[in-house]
Amino acid sequence: MPLDDSYTITRPGQDNSQGAIDALHIEQYTGVVESTLERKSAFRAFVPVRPVRGTSQLTNFAVGESTLQKLTAGGPPPDGTTNDFAKRTLTVDTVILARNVLPLLEPFQVSYDARKEIGMEHGKKIAKFMDQSFIIQAIKAALATESSYRGAGAPGKPAGHFGGSQQTLALAGDALDPAKLYQAVADLFVKMETKDVDPRTDDVVIAVKPAEFYTLLANEQLIDGTYITSEGNSVKGMLLKAYGVPVISTNNSPAGTTVASHFLGAAFDGDYTKVVACAFSPRALMAGETIPLTTDVFYDKVSKQWFVDAHLSYGVTYNRAEFAGVILKP
Repeated sequence: MPLDDSYTITRPGQDNSQGAIDALHIEQYTGVVESTLERKSAFRAFVPVRPVRGTSQLTNFAVGESTLQKLTAGGPPPDGTTNDFAKRTLTVDTVILARNVLPLLEPFQVSYDARKEIGMEHGKKIAKFMDQSFIIQAIKAALATESSYRGAGAPGKPAGHFGGSQQTLALAGDALDPAKLYQAVADLFVKMETKDVDPRTDDVVIAVKPAEFYTLLANEQLIDGTYITSEGNSVKGMLLKAYGVPVISTNNSPAGTTVASHFLGAAFDGDYTKVVACAFSPRALMAGETIPLTTDVFYDKVSKQWFVDAHLSYGVTYNRAEFAGVILKP
């Protein structure tokens, strides 16, 4: 036996035993869904999603505004004033799943990585679903006439908290008239600002369908610009010319449709056929997740099949309604 234990080894990942040792490696499924979701979702990075662990509920508390009073010299000692307190709760109780089942043999007989392709489709579908759910709740916030923190039989409370803002076009066709649509945005922002919401500093974005987006773009109502997401990411996009507010074109908006039997529950169902655009800040929404996006590919010995999965459990509801506004057709 030679003292020098050296051997000639075979590198199965090399192309004809030459070059990089991973030249023939095939990209695995893991990570494909996450990267596709990040690229295809317009709002996943915009809306903070907090972890919900050890419970099924996420709670926000609200405090009403304070009251001032005047001190009178020589008068009685000033009494205290009252601040209203309230809470808003989100329950996470649903798992959303994408699954494909592949026969034992066929994945090895195709010339492409089926798992990767399936993962990309899972990512796109989940991105569309999440974006739609966020926009639905933003629309719900905008349509709310009272604060979501209002207790039963307590209109106008807590003080300093308000409902959403609505701006209705004079005619349905005005949605594709750039001047009238642009004016509707201005009128909506006036209503939001009367509730102490600053569309520029409160990170408001506007979600529209492509038809409205290109109506504004073609008529020079949008300009190139950069805005910062709630996560601190710098994103280059299109901004309203005079207001500096991002406008996002997305097919994931429910505008112009009716939603029924939504997977996340009846709170997401509704008639959104009159919605033209929705403006909202991250503060308009409260979102949480118990199971972050999780992917898996595994082989079941009993059924002799491959399973390709992607699942997550999250919820979203509207939080501060005054941070949302909607433009509607008559």
